[in-house]
Amino acid sequence: MRSIEYSGSVYETFRTRVPPSGFAIPMPAVPIPPPTYRPSDLPGVSLADLRANERLPLLLKLTHKLFNQTEDHGIINEFAEAMGRIRGRSCMVMVRTRDCPPGSYRITRWRTADGDELVTPIMHDGQVNTAPIRSGGLIGHITTEELPQMARLDGSPDSVMGDWTRGYRSLVSTPLPEKSQPADWLILLDTPEDRWTMEQLETVVLQANLVGVVIRNLNIARRLKEATSYIQNEIDQIAEIQRSLLPQTFPEIAGLEIAASYATFDRAGGDYYDVFPDPNGSGRFGFLIADASGHGPSAAVVVAMLHAVVANFSRLPEPSEVLEEINRKLFARRIGNSFVTALVAVYDPAEGTLRFAGAGHPPPILKRANSAHEIEFEGGPPLGILERVDSAQGSITLKPGDTVLLYTDGISEAMSIDHKLFGVERIRGALVAAAPGAQQTIDRLNAALKDYIGAAKPNDDQTMLTIRRFG
Repeated sequence: MRSIEYSGSVYETFRTRVPPSGFAIPMPAVPIPPPTYRPSDLPGVSLADLRANERLPLLLKLTHKLFNQTEDHGIINEFAEAMGRIRGRSCMVMVRTRDCPPGSYRITRWRTADGDELVTPIMHDGQVNTAPIRSGGLIGHITTEELPQMARLDGSPDSVMGDWTRGYRSLVSTPLPEKSQPADWLILLDTPEDRWTMEQLETVVLQANLVGVVIRNLNIARRLKEATSYIQNEIDQIAEIQRSLLPQTFPEIAGLEIAASYATFDRAGGDYYDVFPDPNGSGRFGFLIADASGHGPSAAVVVAMLHAVVANFSRLPEPSEVLEEINRKLFARRIGNSFVTALVAVYDPAEGTLRFAGAGHPPPILKRANSAHEIEFEGGPPLGILERVDSAQGSITLKPGDTVLLYTDGISEAMSIDHKLFGVERIRGALVAAAPGAQQTIDRLNAALKDYIGAAKPNDDQTMLTIRRFG
């Protein structure tokens, strides 16, 4: 009985020595030339002339190619090709032992020295489970211990893999750990006896595990990309739902025209506005503009709560009462550190009055004739923080031609490329310069804002609601 000796163990399986046949002549390794030195510009220092070393450019090229690959098999191909040119081409076997019983494995790749693929290469983790589980034989034996192996073979067919191992007389293998446990193995088979040295085995272990790290990082990046794509799709759906909560059309209000502008900083925003009639038919109309803290899905959830509260009013209360009701619901359902700034206005067409109350929100701006100014009043704190808001109410009587602007701080705090705020003064200037009309006012403000911030990216949602009396 012939024996295979490796790493101090004996694997007694092969009974006959069969001459190698059907194998391509292995590519010889690129030689390592002895270094020659030349003087440098620095006294006492001689630099090695490395231009004759063909291995260094191959290694550098391999490094660049590894990090540009997007598939596991591409990384392995580049590694095998480069190593074949550097140290001579070997038969490369990849096996997966994770989720297999001890001594069992799945072959994920078997590439001969001349490049023939004996099994269909496993391209990614999702295909591994389709490979059959094998057990025993040479591979089952060397993968039992969680250590690299180096072996002499007698060229006989394996009891499991058969002629696939015929003619090979040397072997090195190394586990590729995942979370401290071997998940994959790299096995190299060669026809020359004593092809490998302990020093070369150490190099193979290091190189293979570095490639394994690249592959694992690639798989992690792929899974993160898939997860990110899923999350972004969910956020897009949230954003779509959120936009559906905004008024699709405005109600007809005698003597008034209304326009709005809504732009989110992220896919799902935290701004909200609404225009709604008194459910009991008094003829009055409510206006709400709000800004939930933060961005994204969490802010969108708070916005949905605002919409639900307003939609469930059986009558239109006074502006301060609207704020108290919203605050009561938000305070009772504290969502992390979220809070909401809001401004509520109630218009009475019979009297032409606009009453309003605020909670931590920028005050409305009134444009009358050729001037514009903020309507000052004593507002309360943002909603959802304290048990009560206690906002004072303000009131104005709208005259024909008057325009009132309600806005979120994403407008006034928009920054230019040199980090300067747009500010309330520029809002007032755009209001005065705007042509008569609610939509014309919105258009003028958006144009002024765009011209000011230029290429700077907005860092907050930007919402405006204009109310203009024309009769």
